[in-house]
Amino acid sequence: MRTALLAIPILGGLLTPLLAAQKPNIIYIIADDLGYGDISCYGQKKIQTPHIDKLAAEGIKFTSHYSGSTVCAPSRCSLMTGKDQGHATIRGNGKYELTEKDHTIAHALKNAGYTTGMFGKSCVTGNTQNTEAPFTAGFDEFYGLLSHKDAHRQYPTFVYNNRQKVVLEGNQGKHGGVIYSTDLYTDKAIDFIQRNAEKPFFVLLSYTVPHADIQVPEDTLNPLLKKFPDGKAYKGGHYSKVKNVEATYTGMIQRMDQKIGELVEKVKELGLSENTIISFTSDNGPAMEGGYHADMLDSNGIYRGTKRDMYEGGIRVPYIVKWPAKIKPNSTTDHLCAFWDVLPTLSEIAGVSSPTDIQGISFLPTLLGTTGTQKQHNHLYWEFHEKGGRRALRKGDGKIVHNDVNKGKSKWQLFNIKNDPSEKNNVASSNPEILERMVKAVDQARVKNPAKAWNFRQR
Repeated sequence: MRTALLAIPILGGLLTPLLAAQKPNIIYIIADDLGYGDISCYGQKKIQTPHIDKLAAEGIKFTSHYSGSTVCAPSRCSLMTGKDQGHATIRGNGKYELTEKDHTIAHALKNAGYTTGMFGKSCVTGNTQNTEAPFTAGFDEFYGLLSHKDAHRQYPTFVYNNRQKVVLEGNQGKHGGVIYSTDLYTDKAIDFIQRNAEKPFFVLLSYTVPHADIQVPEDTLNPLLKKFPDGKAYKGGHYSKVKNVEATYTGMIQRMDQKIGELVEKVKELGLSENTIISFTSDNGPAMEGGYHADMLDSNGIYRGTKRDMYEGGIRVPYIVKWPAKIKPNSTTDHLCAFWDVLPTLSEIAGVSSPTDIQGISFLPTLLGTTGTQKQHNHLYWEFHEKGGRRALRKGDGKIVHNDVNKGKSKWQLFNIKNDPSEKNNVASSNPEILERMVKAVDQARVKNPAKAWNFRQR
């Protein structure tokens, strides 16, 4: 099966004259539990993210981009495989990982001659320790954590350097240490870029911030304490105790922004800026864990809901793409797209075909400004298998949400996202025909998953 997957051919006819030059390097940066409203250029007032803002100023900012799911593992599965949650291999958190049947972004880019590396929290596993998983998924190098539970610690006690477990001396306390994950993963990604600067490379830089633990080094935290003199404390539990939650959460994001700035500067020093694509996003909405909740710093902006919700705050995420050679600076788009569109987009850029059984649609025309040729989704679909089961579907300006699916007591809600982006007004009762059409679309939007836990009860 692996041999067959890796044999997907490069399509000579797919490369347009515009893209026929040297294939661009690709750096995809994903934060963990970062809200739509956590970034300055998306409206955040108290957290400063000048380096991420600069990416937006020099590239394109998406305002209607959605994550794969509302929690980590299934969201990243949709990203990597181009499949929505009605078809993805992984549809929930737990001891799951991609299989040899899953054709990933890394496979696609390897087929196109890229060297591939993943740094940080694994995007191909859930809570497993299978050291072969990154390589089965198409990566040449991996440095980071396989189990998502291990990634709850900003000062991890160990990491995997490819297949080797490496103990991090100085990080052996319960919830602290000297080696901060954001710094470590950025440095390893930069080292990979330096070693592969002479040929096309793909970097997946997967940070563990601002997911709890809510922790940041003192040199970042201390200057922020005066700004948040009344920041609430957290007594601790599964996550580390925090003396000033707001200052620490702010510091986590600003530290990440600082390190992204260092990475971008290194790309510039190497003379690679013009033909390197740098993307930034988050895997889902902001979490309500470790002492933090979204309304402390307005992390979800105007949007209702947070992580684990099917409302906009749980699944709408920031997405920025910089590509100086092709993208017009300071662009903004409201093109409706999601994580499962990234694989076909990057595949088209690299000149390789995408699998035919995915739901993703390339948004390369949107990146290039040729929007007249941009194909549109008929709908976007999500499902979530905790909290009684939750489902959502967006079709044009309409969106339906169903909570507590398995209990069978709640009803579908219908929102007009264009007129009511905060999802305050359920208009289901006044639009029965529209609701009925969208519910029928939901019934056709999924296939049965082998995992029993990921199949809803019949309505």
